[in-house]
Amino acid sequence: MEASIIDVNDIESFEEVEYETTYDITVENNSNYYLATNNEPILVHNSGKSEFVDYLVSRLNLLYGWKAAYFTPENYPLKYHYRKIHEKYSGKKFDKKTDTTDFYSIYEHIKDNYFYILNEDDMKVESVISSAKALVNQKGIKVLVIDPYNKLEHQYSDSETQYISRFLDKITNFAKFNNVLVFLVAHPRKMQKGEVPTLYDISGSANFYNKTDYGFTVHRKRNDKTNLMINEVEVYWQKIKFKNLGEQGVSELKYNYNNGRFEHINDDVDHWDNSNWLYKEKQKEVKETNFWNEIAENKDFEKELKF
Repeated sequence: MEASIIDVNDIESFEEVEYETTYDITVENNSNYYLATNNEPILVHNSGKSEFVDYLVSRLNLLYGWKAAYFTPENYPLKYHYRKIHEKYSGKKFDKKTDTTDFYSIYEHIKDNYFYILNEDDMKVESVISSAKALVNQKGIKVLVIDPYNKLEHQYSDSETQYISRFLDKITNFAKFNNVLVFLVAHPRKMQKGEVPTLYDISGSANFYNKTDYGFTVHRKRNDKTNLMINEVEVYWQKIKFKNLGEQGVSELKYNYNNGRFEHINDDVDHWDNSNWLYKEKQKEVKETNFWNEIAENKDFEKELKF
């Protein structure tokens, strides 16, 4: 089969195919690929590292109001990344036509909370950090996502191991001095089918394990009979530097194709969270406000609350 270049902007429609017609191939950089046989599209999945990081960032934003900046050549053109973020908040597949109220309210939220670092002429980590510092001061970001490591411009003046050590020091110092959580997405070496990668399997240096505070691997599970990937994911928490913040272990999750969310596996296999997160948060805020308003109107509120 000969490879050909397809302009994504020329795609008019698409449909999701069943597992039976979904194939898995192993590629060196672990990227998404699309094949075509007999003019029928066949979707090939990867392990979902970027998708899981996007999910974590959206939850941190929802729970704590943390704003995020992305350096993400992996997700160009950025309008497709915006679509993925929008789906996580709305709880359904991106469609501007179905509910304009939801569409624009989420659009405003993303515009105020997500920012992108992009300069195709300068892809060095120093430039990314400089832009991120500006966003800390101007927008108050609390999260920086670099996705992936191998898309940065790397200039080695000595050994790769020494370079990666200095690179990670720059990332760590930025995070500590600016009180920012940094997600660095990195691809592992070419793995055997079914093998779970570790932080030591990231090409280049063991420093990816040694110098990180927290490290985890996202691993897609396979059907035991067909050996094809399924929508269940194992997250291996391989390094937690501070034990008071967690411990090593495995989280077993399922992937929601409707919106890109990750959910706990439970007995109710048909249950999926397709709710609108922003709407639920607004309703929660209204209830809390009403509660405290009622308390404030009650002169005996100190007795009722047993202060």
